[in-house]
Amino acid sequence: MLQIVFSDSECGTLKMATHWGSSSWDVGVIGVIFGEGEKEPTQEEKNQAIAQFKAQREKENRRARPVGGNPGDVLCPSVGLDIGPISGPDVEKARFDLLTAWLGGDFPLPDCDPDDYAQRDMLWEQRQRDRERLLEGGKHGEAVRIWYSNAPYSLCGFYDVLWQLRDCDCPVTALEMPRWMPLEDNTVQSCLNWGELSPGDWAAYLPLEREIPKNVRRAIAMEWSQLREENSPLRAVVNGRLRSVGEDFYDPFIRAQIPDGIFRVAHLIGDVLGRYQLGIGDWWIAKRIQAMETQGELITVSKGDGFYRNEMRRAQ
Repeated sequence: MLQIVFSDSECGTLKMATHWGSSSWDVGVIGVIFGEGEKEPTQEEKNQAIAQFKAQREKENRRARPVGGNPGDVLCPSVGLDIGPISGPDVEKARFDLLTAWLGGDFPLPDCDPDDYAQRDMLWEQRQRDRERLLEGGKHGEAVRIWYSNAPYSLCGFYDVLWQLRDCDCPVTALEMPRWMPLEDNTVQSCLNWGELSPGDWAAYLPLEREIPKNVRRAIAMEWSQLREENSPLRAVVNGRLRSVGEDFYDPFIRAQIPDGIFRVAHLIGDVLGRYQLGIGDWWIAKRIQAMETQGELITVSKGDGFYRNEMRRAQ
């Protein structure tokens, strides 16, 4: 069985989840991270945080179960299809350029070589291989299980896979990430996407697996064909459905979180993502903040080591 996800974190975690069990977790090395400009925690505070982390991990370890299957059958055939073009004669180049931008091309990290494209090339080649493997498996009737959520990138990936398999006579099942998931230890889990799960928790969601009937697959493939034809700058989840939207769709969420006075770009991005749980990454929010600056809505007060560390304020 091929198991499909739509982000690198989901792919890596599900690969581990295939064989993860109650004895898989090892304490290893634990680090304590605190924010720039924050006072370093005392040793007592560090010890307390580490103890809480260990207790949580041990609890997760007790309920851990393997998903089963082969890690090599976990595929991530697409990433970020909610952003940028999804059709047209130059779509492959456009998607490749978008990956370059995501991986530091637009907002390079400090002390990183801007001409080092090893990670980009590796990820691009892996996406291509996974896509080919999906189509080859579908043509030969191999079962496909899709793990998706209501996050725009994931729902777009789900639609795209069913579109890719539109002419394949293979069994397809799917698991949609629920808003609330009761677990066997009387706790409740709430995640935005599958990448937030610990490897041992994936198997608890297997009872949610459902077959996707062929008529439903055809209907979803037709919707994706329409979205491909529209080929808008963004696709967002509006009232539970994927819609083509303009590039400024998320701007009202950003404006609502812009504080009075001077603020750091990274803090604004964190506030937007934390407050609204939009299911999108920081890169697009940063691009829109940059656009607001270009349009004169925001002004840079001081430049830091990279765009995220710039300080800004509203234009008067």
